[in-house]
Amino acid sequence: MPVFKRPHFEKLLSLASQGRIAPVYLFVGDLPLAQDLSRRLTKHFRDLGQEVQSLDLSEKAPQDLKALFGTPCLLGRKIFVLEGAENALARFDEDFISFLEKAKSWLTILAVFQKLRENHPLYLYALEKGVIVPLPEQRERDLLRYEIPEILATFGKKMDRKAAEELVALVGEDLHALEQEIEKLSLYVGDRPIITEDDLREVVSPRPESALYALVETYLKHGPEGALKTLEELLTQGIHPLALLSTLITYFKRLYLLSEVLQKAPELSRFQKKYIPFRERFKEVLKELFPEHPPRSLAKFHPYAVFKMLPLASHLSPERFPAIFSALVTVDSKLKRGGAPLEEFYAFFLFLSREIQASPQGGRAGRAVGATSPGAPGRFGR
Repeated sequence: MPVFKRPHFEKLLSLASQGRIAPVYLFVGDLPLAQDLSRRLTKHFRDLGQEVQSLDLSEKAPQDLKALFGTPCLLGRKIFVLEGAENALARFDEDFISFLEKAKSWLTILAVFQKLRENHPLYLYALEKGVIVPLPEQRERDLLRYEIPEILATFGKKMDRKAAEELVALVGEDLHALEQEIEKLSLYVGDRPIITEDDLREVVSPRPESALYALVETYLKHGPEGALKTLEELLTQGIHPLALLSTLITYFKRLYLLSEVLQKAPELSRFQKKYIPFRERFKEVLKELFPEHPPRSLAKFHPYAVFKMLPLASHLSPERFPAIFSALVTVDSKLKRGGAPLEEFYAFFLFLSREIQASPQGGRAGRAVGATSPGAPGRFGR
């Protein structure tokens, strides 16, 4: 069972459950994902009753790696997760491979590498007798297709795509954070097999930067009044108004860049409900517009986060942004002088509705987000 690509990871777990455990597992490529998959395989081994230990090679002085693994155990296998393996490549020489071959009936090692030469002795041995999980370095994780469903399955739960999208919007793309939230959700729903959007709203506390997506989505669907309700919830959770404003300013800076991109590639607006086609076309557009180096704010931003910004970016032309940034500066000034957060943010969202309606792209969406008429006094008499 030499090479298991990402879509076949579940098969790897299934084989382990059948007692088919390899002497070596190498996860090579995208480091965060490699570490996550290694951790999940390790947990699976523990659940099967196997003895699993961590071994930090950077803290071990002996050059003879064999001495670190001890002797066979009476029952089952000894499984070692090797940390710092990439900085100890010289230890995995032909002598060690010979030892690994002799110990393959009782010893298994797991190691993560961002890069590993295909002619390295450890790679060649894993190719022949072990398992290699290749994970391309430049990879956009398909959280909705693989990671989230697999994490849910470990807790015996399911979630529809809309709820999964909401989870990513609230938590972000960090796999460990997603697993923590899914564990909390699983405990919350008990024996119920399906986790719903309502469950997410009850259990998941968004980080300030992730909370912006929930806030903006509510604004787009329900106008300033809807945004105000979400804002109240965020402030109740203890998010400081100035922290929220800071992330809102960062959000609109990125939104401004995206609106500029949409001016040059308007076809992206057609993919507001189709993430995969958007992701592929967005990658192409960035290469076309910025052949050398795309703007850092967009380049380091996950494509799914950009996708979630698309509806609002599609309704605002670039020339509206100077006024929007000026309004955000006004909110900052008033908050620092003791202004009421709810009132100041509500005034900003009323202003934003007017900007969307005035934008050439505003159209029907502009009327939707103007659920509270810009000329009406609204909740705070403005």
